[in-house]
Amino acid sequence: MVHGSATLVSQNPELAVLVAFLAAIIEAVAVLGILLPGTPILMAVAGAAAIEGLPMMPIMVVAIVGAVIGDFLSFWLGHRFNGRLRRMWPFSRRPELMVEAEKFFHRYGVLSVAICRFLPVLRSTVPLVAGMVGMKRSRFLVANVLSAFVWAPVHVLPAQWAGMSITRLEAGEWQPAAFWLAAFLVMSAGGWLLHRRFRPRAQVR
Repeated sequence: MVHGSATLVSQNPELAVLVAFLAAIIEAVAVLGILLPGTPILMAVAGAAAIEGLPMMPIMVVAIVGAVIGDFLSFWLGHRFNGRLRRMWPFSRRPELMVEAEKFFHRYGVLSVAICRFLPVLRSTVPLVAGMVGMKRSRFLVANVLSAFVWAPVHVLPAQWAGMSITRLEAGEWQPAAFWLAAFLVMSAGGWLLHRRFRPRAQVR
């Protein structure tokens, strides 16, 4: 299945870049990011591209741009609909989604816009809150753009390393494969620690 996906990506590189772009947008857009996490899709495309030896820069660029667009769409929705969002689905059915996002935003301020990118659910609800409370657009854009330049490599590079590890192992070169695997594990551990550090206290058991 892995090689089938890689072959599909190699035969349709433009489509793969488009899918990565849309996945990055979906991941950050309110509601869509909750229903259809785009990160696994983005990483799958990056990994498949690495297996086929395709350049990673196009995927990296569209991931950054897509993340910026997705977050700004959520911010705009929060600003446009404001308090009415609480009466809309899914927030009307699950009000705790908005409550946790508000707690997180008021605790970390402008930093919440950057930190939330790496936290499930909050990544698509905190920008909504930022728009609802009238956060200055310039401040939001700075946090949005700068964090996108971190978020994209944090997800694309480990997927690339995983793909390269598979290729090296199949070639019988276990040392490079072990290096890329170790790099992947380090990045994954860093992401897990970040999640543990900044997730809302109400979710800690």
